[in-house]
Amino acid sequence: MDWYVGTEWEDKSRGLVKKVLSLQFRDMEKPSTASTVQFSVNNKCANLGSRPSKYLASGERSTYPQQHPLEMGTSLTPVDCYLEILLQQFLPGETAACSIATNSGGQIEFELKLDRIVKNVQVDKLNAEETYDLALRFKGSGVAAFKTHPKFAFDYFVRAAKLLITYKPFDKLTKKENGINGSTVEELFVLIQTNLAACLLQEKRYEHVIYHTEFVESAECPSEKSIYRRALAYYHLKEFAKAQATIERVPGYEEKREFSKLRDNIASSWKDSNAHYKELVQRMFN
Repeated sequence: MDWYVGTEWEDKSRGLVKKVLSLQFRDMEKPSTASTVQFSVNNKCANLGSRPSKYLASGERSTYPQQHPLEMGTSLTPVDCYLEILLQQFLPGETAACSIATNSGGQIEFELKLDRIVKNVQVDKLNAEETYDLALRFKGSGVAAFKTHPKFAFDYFVRAAKLLITYKPFDKLTKKENGINGSTVEELFVLIQTNLAACLLQEKRYEHVIYHTEFVESAECPSEKSIYRRALAYYHLKEFAKAQATIERVPGYEEKREFSKLRDNIASSWKDSNAHYKELVQRMFN
């Protein structure tokens, strides 16, 4: 495997680079996005700065190599999410110099070794119950990352949704045949759609929020979060009638602080919009 040493892998869109330093060849199987691995950090990380990481450190007191277990899809910081992607390009027994480009134009540099793949999961071979469990893992990581790193949370929610959407229509799934009921899968899918809506609201992608909360219109008892996010998107799109009709689906919404505030904003903006329209019409015909 001498030909493999020196091989480089690069993901330009993410600013990731891996260059092979050595390889104790065992097999050609690489980790998947759902695998569990054991890896080592061989040296102090350069240019990490104050960026949080569960695995990398820049302090002088640390001793190396440092061995870590890692279940893919559980990292909660940008550095560790990128570290997962890098490790998915490793062969067992491989040591490589890795780097992550920073927004300021620098490079976070470190050396990793993939000691072994503890459990290698092929996502395309999972059954419905196993797919559900993996989607639940991604969703949980997204929720945990949302407040501090919403873009990475969004990526987790998208990955979870893509896993579940392959089983639509969900009512075809049964506990007896598939190990899980369709209603259980659909419930998780709706939660993930609601999580996606929260991320999209932050990015002001209001049309996409409407798309991802379409289930609100047909659901008997949609969650208050999903109703609120759909109504808020309508408000920002200046579709005030739809925004008001949406929040009215919540019993006693007037007594709920967020809904009450949104109602007042809708009423004020709607009034201003109508006044502006009347003024515009008068100018046209005077």
